[in-house]
Amino acid sequence: MRRKSLQACTSQRSAATLLAGGVGIAAGWYVAQRVSPPPAVQPVRDFNLERYLGHWYEVARIDFMFERGITSCTADYSLNNDGTVSVFNQGFDPEKGVWKSAKAIAKLAGSPNEGALKVSFFRPFYSGYYVVHVDEAYQHAVVVGDGCKYCWILSRSPDMDEELYTELLSVAAANGVDRGKMHRVPHGAPLEPTE
Repeated sequence: MRRKSLQACTSQRSAATLLAGGVGIAAGWYVAQRVSPPPAVQPVRDFNLERYLGHWYEVARIDFMFERGITSCTADYSLNNDGTVSVFNQGFDPEKGVWKSAKAIAKLAGSPNEGALKVSFFRPFYSGYYVVHVDEAYQHAVVVGDGCKYCWILSRSPDMDEELYTELLSVAAANGVDRGKMHRVPHGAPLEPTE
C-alpha cells in the first residue's frame, strides 16, 4: 500500500513538473511573439515595405554573434505569398576563405506603414528589427535591433562617403545606439573561395 502511494506521489510530481515546464515554454513563446521597440527607438512612420525589399549592403554594424569577423555582408529581402518576408544574409569569412549565409523570416510588428518588424532565425523566437531611418529614395537605411544592442547601416551600394556615414551614425545614436561600438564592414571579398 505504501509503495503504491509513493508511486502515485512521484507520478503527481512528474506531471506537475511537466505541466510547469509546458506553461513556461508557452509563456516564453508568447513573450517571444510580442516584440516592441525600446523607448529611445523611433521606427520610421511612413515606411513602405515593398520599396525596402531587395538587395542591401551592410556598410557598418555592431556585431551580432554570427557576424563576428565576417566581411562583404549583404542582406536580401523578398515578400512571401503569406505576407511574411524572406531574409537571406550572406558574408565572407576571410579566416576560412568561405562564404556563410543565414535565412530568416520577418513579419511586420506594428502597423503596415511603420518600420517595426520582428525577425526569426530560430522559430518560434523573434527579435525586434526597427528601421529608424530610410531616405526618400530607399537607398540608405539605419536599423536597430534587440534593445539597441545591435545596429546596421545599410546601403544599396557597398560604398558610402564619410559625410553620409557620419550623418547615419548620428541617427543611430539618437535611437539609443552606442556609436562607439559601430564599425565599418569591408567589402570586395572574392566571389569564389581562395585556394
